[in-house]
Amino acid sequence: MIKLAVDTEGGDFGAETTVFGACLAMHDDPELNCLFFGFPDQIEKALPDFADRDRIEIISADEVIADEDNPLRAVRKKQNSALVKGLKAVADGEADAFVSAGSSGAIYAASLLHIGTIPEIKRPASVTILPTASTSSPHYMLIDSGANTASKPEHLTDYGRVGSKVAEQLLGIKNPRIGLLSNGTEPSKGNDFTKAAHQHLQAYEDLNFTGNVEPTTLLNGTHDIVLTDGFTGNIMLKTVEGTAEILMNDLLENVNKERQLDESAEKFIEDTIQKSIRRYTNEDIGGGFILGVKAPVVITHGAADKMMFKHSVEIAARLTNNSTFNN
Repeated sequence: MIKLAVDTEGGDFGAETTVFGACLAMHDDPELNCLFFGFPDQIEKALPDFADRDRIEIISADEVIADEDNPLRAVRKKQNSALVKGLKAVADGEADAFVSAGSSGAIYAASLLHIGTIPEIKRPASVTILPTASTSSPHYMLIDSGANTASKPEHLTDYGRVGSKVAEQLLGIKNPRIGLLSNGTEPSKGNDFTKAAHQHLQAYEDLNFTGNVEPTTLLNGTHDIVLTDGFTGNIMLKTVEGTAEILMNDLLENVNKERQLDESAEKFIEDTIQKSIRRYTNEDIGGGFILGVKAPVVITHGAADKMMFKHSVEIAARLTNNSTFNN
């Protein structure tokens, strides 16, 4: 049986989305239980008719950490927030993992403060699961996707070692292929950080490090893990998501303008494009997670809808079985 602590206050839509999405995940997984942290009246109102009340516990949390709050200050001051109380429940062993669409900075700070880190990683990183165009290798993990703007080269080796263990279980991959994000495939390419990181990774023989990888080839499915510093990774992540959404929506608009298509053809094309939008903007995958803390902490988009939050809950549940988390 798996218990997840869910921050129902986080995100743009609050309990209406987070509670419903978590209940969808519970409906598909009879072993899943949820602790809902937030405003009890809002949680009760958001519970769908199909929710199994026997697997739900509602815990009152009447403070809210907003995106504009200073993360560390808010975590220390707003002890009665759903974000802090949920992470404390994981730290105390009352829940196995945590899911939130709230402030990523506050979640990161509170995770380090209350749950703590594993010794294998000196500085925890954000992991985002991204899609490819390959049917045989449909996803890869981007590490770091935003937690550390000033990583050290040796940190990326830690991410490769621990990330490989997570990828084996989460993505179902043996001996994951690891690439280092750079502006060219040659070892001499990149800035001083990238060159030093390349040397560190190449020296670690237990890693399946294949060398540098350019952003133009990421969608080909040639790598299972792509390593970079958090600043570069976050820019790349937002560029990929933003470009995919703009291009797909532009294509959809052009299809809708085409009057030569019959109704069934137009609907088929529109449904196909909508499916691609969900895939390449990460809606069908769910949230990312923090690599390096002692328990699974999943962070999803603030604008996540019910289905995206459902997928985020499912990722958290799957991560509870991973040996890299030893809370």
